[in-house]
Amino acid sequence: MLEYVILIISFIGLYLSIIWINLLFLGKKEIEEYKKPKKGYYPSITFAIPAFNEEKTIAKTIESILEIEYPKDRYEIFVIDDGSKDDTAKIAKKYIKQDITVISTKNNGKGHALNVALKKSKKELFACIDADSYIEKGSVINIVQNFRKKDISGCSSSIFIRNNKKIIEKIQVFEYMYAAIFRQIYSFINCMYVTPGVLSIYRTKDLKDEGYFDEANNITEDLEIALRLHSRHKHIAFDIRSITHTTAPDTLKALMRQRIRWFRGYIYNARKYRHMHFNKDFGTLGLFMLPLNILGIFLIFITTTIIWDGISKWFRYIYQRVIIADTSIFDLIDIITMKQTLLTINFKITIPLIVMTIIGLYILYKAHKITEKKIDLSLKSIISFLLFLTVYPWIVTISWTYSIIQELRQSKRVW
Repeated sequence: MLEYVILIISFIGLYLSIIWINLLFLGKKEIEEYKKPKKGYYPSITFAIPAFNEEKTIAKTIESILEIEYPKDRYEIFVIDDGSKDDTAKIAKKYIKQDITVISTKNNGKGHALNVALKKSKKELFACIDADSYIEKGSVINIVQNFRKKDISGCSSSIFIRNNKKIIEKIQVFEYMYAAIFRQIYSFINCMYVTPGVLSIYRTKDLKDEGYFDEANNITEDLEIALRLHSRHKHIAFDIRSITHTTAPDTLKALMRQRIRWFRGYIYNARKYRHMHFNKDFGTLGLFMLPLNILGIFLIFITTTIIWDGISKWFRYIYQRVIIADTSIFDLIDIITMKQTLLTINFKITIPLIVMTIIGLYILYKAHKITEKKIDLSLKSIISFLLFLTVYPWIVTISWTYSIIQELRQSKRVW
């Protein structure tokens, strides 16, 4: 029975890998077009920076906006201090002379903070920027070019880790790199279902027409607004050449807390927009992407269980031969001949896994090449990549399990 389950998972994984690699090749021309700088289009922009206890990073965020390659008279900056208990507002007010508007409110959440700025905005575009992030100089000029197309309501940027010294941070580097290339693929087929807050830009009119950002107990307002726009048959784009940097969780506890917030937010919004799932009216998003996300949750659980079963069997075998049978570990290696090794391999499972691994590595290589990021071949980076493949899925599985339990119990959603 287990073998059939593994075969099914291998087939699904191989099938999806082939789909992704084909979409990547089909979108090659479009990616090449992204690399060609286009100027002469400068719609007016409101930058909104919602901030809660961000005294350590708010200055860097503001300065990164002030340094962008964009006409100064074509944008304004709002910093919304969402009831911070530190010096966030005080630090932000140092930039008032540079035409920064600082608004202090009670702690009502990120959605409310964004809406405060949105209500004041008279600009064509509305940009959301996290207060612990910064954007590269050419990010905005690149991303706004997508709005030349009148059917685009929102567009997001590539996100990279600004702090990547620890192994747990480097693991996330690979996650974000894969996210960048896959989001570009999603954009090709109009399946970009989230607009991350590090830097996402929207048409101001569309946000106001659709009722502003959700303030009602929604801990992933960036996911909700993207699904809401899609539900009104509007399009979300992604610009891989628009580079931004965020601060990643640097401890396991902080990482799991963030993932649990994301996953609980996804469950909440997936239920809210459940009418879009398996619905042909929403095209590839409704018939493919959203159902695939649900399937992916189950595949993560099954895959990690199978991996654990394989690892535990291997350790039991070593224990029985080395500890109980008193066999030397070196003798054990000699016992296992090449012929025996080949005879024990299930090629129906192994070959698809090898193909998926090769495709996965190629996609990672392409992500580095397209974003012009140098491939790190240091020992720490290699170890981090191996942990990303073997240990990180467990972190994801545990986080999903906890998230599902909390949602079933209807526990309070916290940031």
